[in-house]
Amino acid sequence: MIIIRAISRFVIGVTFILSGFLKAMDPVGGALKIDEYLKAFHLGFLDFISMPFAVLLACMEFLIGVCVLKGIKMRFFSTASLIFTSFFTLLTLYSAIFNPVQDCGCFGEAIHLSNWQTFYKNIVLLACALIICFQRDKFKPIAAHIWEKIYITAYTSFIFAIITYALIFLPQIDFGQFKPGTDLMAELDSSAQPEYQSTFIYSKDGIEREFTLENLPDSTWNFVETRTIISNGSESDAGTLNFIVRDSQGQDVTHHIIGTNQPTFLLSIYNPDNLEMRKMESINRLGDSLAASGALLYLLNGTSEEIGGAAYPLFQTDYKTAIALNRSNCGITYLNDGIIAKKWSANSYPFTKIGKILSEDAEILTANVIMKEQLFAELCIVIILFMILIVRFISKRVYFKYLSGKVMETSAEQNGNEQK
Repeated sequence: MIIIRAISRFVIGVTFILSGFLKAMDPVGGALKIDEYLKAFHLGFLDFISMPFAVLLACMEFLIGVCVLKGIKMRFFSTASLIFTSFFTLLTLYSAIFNPVQDCGCFGEAIHLSNWQTFYKNIVLLACALIICFQRDKFKPIAAHIWEKIYITAYTSFIFAIITYALIFLPQIDFGQFKPGTDLMAELDSSAQPEYQSTFIYSKDGIEREFTLENLPDSTWNFVETRTIISNGSESDAGTLNFIVRDSQGQDVTHHIIGTNQPTFLLSIYNPDNLEMRKMESINRLGDSLAASGALLYLLNGTSEEIGGAAYPLFQTDYKTAIALNRSNCGITYLNDGIIAKKWSANSYPFTKIGKILSEDAEILTANVIMKEQLFAELCIVIILFMILIVRFISKRVYFKYLSGKVMETSAEQNGNEQK
């Protein structure tokens, strides 16, 4: 049982740490996945809880993984792991049978599993969680209660800092389809692309209808949005590069935008409610700076709402494309020869660095971004290993020494009382 407990604790710990950490890296993506589940269960009116729940889920999974693997408060966290795995086993069984969403999002954009693969994974986790939960009294504590609280506070601060940075700026590591180095032109021209088609939603007199490229309506209809579907009628999956841009008339201008030789910046808008006039002024000022340096700025609207005050070309794309291209609402993405070079959030426009950015070799710029991502990943691995292995070893030595001292003091007192 010692070996079985150790294996079970390792499987639960590593899986929960990986799942929680990858979700924390991309809380916006986690909120999108939760929103998909809510809509699948006809609970779309609860979409306001998507982001808070995504943050809470990432923190809890990471804490459960670290604490189970390290051996902190095993009674509580072993029970929590069993509750989590039981719930998600049932949820993924439903998903595997009825397929309400195509990807569970367990590991964010980094690892994609089918619904059945996710269910089988959760069966293994459930077995391990049951073993840990029913054997929880067999695990010896490694630290005093006060130090357990200090450790949990430190772990929570670490994962919350990663989430906060990703929300204010951008994820430190981009696992998405539009990560730096992606050649959009090559992806769009690949042989797999013709398997997908787009439908265009237009409205007239309050009525919305779907049209294909072959039977677009006349100018009396208003363009609403674009939806990309697989040839069999289902929505495009996570592995499909869905990048289609339309002008105000619904004409495809994708290749025109990404095929230019000029440096191009794409600005993603997926929440116009937060687009205040001050932000639009900032966007126009950014466009002026880019234009003065010989670069282009295009605004991509991922919603059906009209956006006013823009001094630069405004095109239409679908919501998922806008938010996948840049996780920050009104964030910008730099393209050079159709290749994604770098991204900035709406809170970090490079007003004073545009000349330097454009003068730098785009491949070197992209390489630096990828190197920073790798460095960040390596640093996080070192920190997590320090949290678990080194601190666990030190804690056990100190705690057992403390307990030994207490036992010796107690024995001395008992001997003294007997002599008296």
